[in-house]
Amino acid sequence: MRKFCSSYLLLFCALSLSSCLDSHEEVWLNPDASGAARIKVLLPASTLALYGGEEGVKKMVGGFVSGTPAITSHALETEISDGGLRVDFAATFGNALEFFNPSAAPDRPEIPAMGEEMLGKTDVNFSGLSLVFNRRIELAKAVPGALFIPASQLAGHSVTTIIHLPKAASSHNADSTADGGRTLTWSTPLVTALRKPVERNFTMPLPIPWATISVFLILLLILLATIIYYLRSKRTRRAAPQV
Repeated sequence: MRKFCSSYLLLFCALSLSSCLDSHEEVWLNPDASGAARIKVLLPASTLALYGGEEGVKKMVGGFVSGTPAITSHALETEISDGGLRVDFAATFGNALEFFNPSAAPDRPEIPAMGEEMLGKTDVNFSGLSLVFNRRIELAKAVPGALFIPASQLAGHSVTTIIHLPKAASSHNADSTADGGRTLTWSTPLVTALRKPVERNFTMPLPIPWATISVFLILLLILLATIIYYLRSKRTRRAAPQV
């Protein structure tokens, strides 16, 4: 009976979602792998209770920050409104690999399962001279009973991700692009995000400064040629017969 009541309570919370869940995240990546991120989320009152209320959300975010050494600065603002809790989180980071990959920070405090699902599973790796980014979000696991929520209640709400890259992506599954392929935007209707996993991925050539490297190599070759010429000239002078 206790298990049944718990399941019924979760289902009730999900059904009272009232189309109030929204998520907008934006990330800026620099050529040196540093960057910044800003995440805005509206958590409905019904779902908020499952995270421990406003203080529970603050504690969860604080644990994420303290367990992620790559974060160099951050700011968190929360505001309770009629629709629920508005969360505005901004951060700068020194290493994108450590920021996005949870496995890169083994000391990071454990985040509640529902919070993990909202963050999604992200994998950032290198393949040759390219950076490969893959992210999978199963929002339905973060909202119990999502399949029972009428589509009409979810209309007009979405899960949006915008990533600004230092170099144009060579491949991606973004819904739209801008700035010559350096800005990728994914916008998934909430009704879709709650029905099936959301995938975000792109491959970007590493922003290697080939022009600078070429100039450096040319200067290095000139220096080596000068040294070789000097050594040969010196050896020729020594070998020349004295008159």
